[in-house]
Amino acid sequence: MPRLVLAATNDGLLTLSPDGEIVSKEFAGKYVVSAAADSGWWFAAVEGGGVWRCKAVGTGTWEYLGLGDDQVWVVAPGRNGSVFAGVEPAALWEVDPEGPVELVGLQSVEGYEDWYSPWGPADLSTIAVDGGRVVVGVEQGGVAVSTDHGLSWEARNEGLCDDVHAVAVEGACLYVTTGMGFYRSSDEGRSWEWECDGLDRGYTQGVAVSGSTLLVSCASGPPPMWEKGGPEAAIFRASIDEHPLKWVVASDEFAGNVERQALAAGDGIAVAGTTEGEFIVGNGDGTGFRVVREDLPPVVAVTLTVE
Repeated sequence: MPRLVLAATNDGLLTLSPDGEIVSKEFAGKYVVSAAADSGWWFAAVEGGGVWRCKAVGTGTWEYLGLGDDQVWVVAPGRNGSVFAGVEPAALWEVDPEGPVELVGLQSVEGYEDWYSPWGPADLSTIAVDGGRVVVGVEQGGVAVSTDHGLSWEARNEGLCDDVHAVAVEGACLYVTTGMGFYRSSDEGRSWEWECDGLDRGYTQGVAVSGSTLLVSCASGPPPMWEKGGPEAAIFRASIDEHPLKWVVASDEFAGNVERQALAAGDGIAVAGTTEGEFIVGNGDGTGFRVVREDLPPVVAVTLTVE
């Protein structure tokens, strides 16, 4: 199967080819808030409609897994066809056909009782999985790390802004976007460095790792602070090997905002979707970005399927 892109939009889940062709559309008329994929399953979270999985989008049947009464923010592949789901108020569930199981160990993390968001309850809005290691981010509550697949947790926030938007994992390195810039940890989150040299927009959102390249999407600020020009968004790139990181603009020739789940990269390709319905494709090293479509519904999340 060729590499495809799942794009979660406010009007369904689109399966796109890298050149922008719409291969299939699922959940038409529904607000799909997140999508994820591994080598066996594709997953989606529908606002007010819970978490779903499918083996073959467009030809297979979507299977409802649960959490229909919860506000799901993000999904990530779990084990053997299960899926992690982050919800509001901030909690983490692992869901499979047997039903949802809350990973209640997260509630014992230091600072849990102080988690919040600007609108009230905190949301668990980002999940990164690397074998048995699971890293989650909370707005606002920082980062927590589990090394036993979610049974026990440790808060790791020394030097980190607690307004966490997205997290990526690469070995011992963790990368986090926040409302106050970009942070890198070289010791699995035990200490953090603010790495914003070259970022002229401080509201960092999406993050992706592709080989030795880091990609991050930024806006001029949160939506309530946008001026007439809108988000003034851009995608930046940097080399992981640089200390400190040196960011340069990879693309800013688009109108919409690239939100925290709307940037993905790997195996020689990088993709992004915007709130203006643009589909952006580039090389895995963050070069050659181009807008290949401008007529999609607003895109809130993208993920690359696994061959």
